Amino acid sequence: MTIATVPSARDLARLHELPVDLLDDLPNAADPATATRPGLGDSFDRIQAGIQGWLRHWEPQCLPAFAPVRDISPDGTRGRSSLRAADARPDGAVRVTAALYDPPNRDGVPLAWSRNWASVAVLPPAREAGRLYYRFRVASRLVLDGQAALSLVSTSVNFGVVADAAKASPFDAAGFATPVARPLVGVQCREDQDAEASQVVEGSIAVRQGDTPAMAFVIGTDLLFEDGWVRVHEGSSTWIGPAGPGASGTIEFRYAPAAMLRLLGRLDEPHGLD
Repeated sequence: MTIATVPSARDLARLHELPVDLLDDLPNAADPATATRPGLGDSFDRIQAGIQGWLRHWEPQCLPAFAPVRDISPDGTRGRSSLRAADARPDGAVRVTAALYDPPNRDGVPLAWSRNWASVAVLPPAREAGRLYYRFRVASRLVLDGQAALSLVSTSVNFGVVADAAKASPFDAAGFATPVARPLVGVQCREDQDAEASQVVEGSIAVRQGDTPAMAFVIGTDLLFEDGWVRVHEGSSTWIGPAGPGASGTIEFRYAPAAMLRLLGRLDEPHGLD
């Protein structure tokens, strides 16, 4: 066993003395034959560049085309001109149109339309235990026209994520029944009404090595209408895309290994990886 010794006062004093005799023998810096000293070790720049590159980089994940899952219309003949949707495409968007007419309604009961579309994304397996970080943007646009005693259009997005699709469904994730975003709420169908809004959603979930996370998205459009006419024009849609600039139809994710999170002090203990 090696026992550390405390430097004496004489040794400490010697450290503060400049070795003048050695400095006199240094080569002339202007001499082109003087070579620079190699072997100082790796610079921290490579580590810093690697960390910054990881922080900037997000993996894209394409969303399958949204499929209709729920369609509620008023009973009777007035429900025939209902809220319609164009054929789904794998671009993260749901497009809606409507042409509605309601003569004076003597019973005073508003007419209600509600439609939903769903999509599920399965991510690549986690290579290491840690956390999955994700982010995406939800946006809606409504191009409306009409004259009615009551005409309100709203959009919403429900979202669920699970660490492993083999063990649970993202549709059963806690809080899935409550929309994660309501881009537009109660927009009035008035002449030449054009409303647009967006919101970024981000979060994380603990994963174990080999887990295959899955995410579920449900886009909703609701229309409440009474006594008059309403048109929802082409161009009305709700879509999901990257948080930053970019085409819709993709979300962004990245895995953070548990070792890195411990180093940064960001491994949440209540959701740790026992």
